Amino acid sequence: MKLIALVGKPNVGKSTLFNRLVGRRQAIVGPVAGLTRDRNIAQVERRGYRYLLMDTGGFEPEVKEGIRAKMKEQSQLAVEEADIILFVLDRLSGLTEQDKEIYHYLVQSGKPVYLVVNKVDGETHEAGTGEFYELGAKEIFTVSAEHGRGVNDLFDRLVEDHPDLAGDPAEEEEERISIALLGRPNAGKSSLANAFLGHNKQIVDDEPGTTRDPVDNDFTFYGQKLKLIDTAGLKRKARVSLQVDHYSMVGAIRSIERCDVGILVIDATAGVVEQDARIGGYIEEAGKGVVIVVNKWDLVAKDSKTMHKMEEEIRAELQFLSFAPILFVSAKEGQRVPKVLEAAIRVFESCRKRVKTADCNKVLAEITVRHSPPGKAGRKTRLYYASQVSIRPPTFVVHTNDPDTIVESYRRYMVQQLRHYFGFEGTPIRVLWRDKNKKKEGEEE
Repeated sequence: MKLIALVGKPNVGKSTLFNRLVGRRQAIVGPVAGLTRDRNIAQVERRGYRYLLMDTGGFEPEVKEGIRAKMKEQSQLAVEEADIILFVLDRLSGLTEQDKEIYHYLVQSGKPVYLVVNKVDGETHEAGTGEFYELGAKEIFTVSAEHGRGVNDLFDRLVEDHPDLAGDPAEEEEERISIALLGRPNAGKSSLANAFLGHNKQIVDDEPGTTRDPVDNDFTFYGQKLKLIDTAGLKRKARVSLQVDHYSMVGAIRSIERCDVGILVIDATAGVVEQDARIGGYIEEAGKGVVIVVNKWDLVAKDSKTMHKMEEEIRAELQFLSFAPILFVSAKEGQRVPKVLEAAIRVFESCRKRVKTADCNKVLAEITVRHSPPGKAGRKTRLYYASQVSIRPPTFVVHTNDPDTIVESYRRYMVQQLRHYFGFEGTPIRVLWRDKNKKKEGEEE
């Protein structure tokens, strides 16, 4: 999946443009310069195209220390990761020496750079944008991120120049089950990859971030064709020590998009950390299968209750992945490593499992007899029938006389019951609530 980065000096409207392109208010915006300090990443689906969009803090080439230096560092990292760069400029401030420095740096990156002049609200403002051609670009795009003006024209040019934003159909047709190793740096992803492959194909080191880029390996496990994606950790650069989490997240999101099953690797000596939860959240949101693997189990001092206690802790920290199997392994010692692949294959089968409509309705009747949904204003809420409409992830439609009365607790109850009756180990379940007459929908994840 292509990564598009928004880069520019502070307060030019990058976050407003980010929200406009994403289609929802995700980045914090305001009149004060420097509100966005870390990079903000979103998966975007727009008119049939899919890409990753990254917002950045203000780029100030001359700063050497303090929070603005860290913001500059984040912008530089974003440029290195990006496939496409949108250089956002401000019509109100005009072309500045700072803009020229930034543009010179961006051109040196060798990435496609698009000049986007923001805060152009009409034809009268167009006349004041000619000075930006001094940068040497053949074309500039004038937009008003706040009002949406010119944004569609910019997007049209991006998809014209980069038709691969629509994705690679060949990847989707791949017969192999794609498994991504995901987790924070130094959790043992490459050691686990080596254990899967049976030889030291990946570089393994105690220093976090040895893997520089996602690496694919095709192999066969007891007749099943698999593709293993070992995701990148932190690239070895001089000044990234404080931004490991954000930096490695880009590779993780890309790998999640490409995989069928994500293996979330947790360091047994550290337990669940914030980045583990973030990655797990991305896997669930993407609708992918997931297996939780606790690696380095050989390094943990344990008794008969240690495994059970740690599993309870993981379940408490990752409640949204309650459906995922948990395995305790040692990649270094080879303990229980094949069990991970066995679980991944089972989870993949769950992801593409189909339930007959007759079975759905039989279960729906049992569910509602046991616990019917609450009504509203004296009107009884009825559930008429249900069917599975898609796989990967399994998605169901339940027809009712009033979707608005289906409270959150009942939505969760329905998902739990579908999982109880039909299994679906390791995969999210989606439920759409549809008005029988008005075709109104609401989604439960």
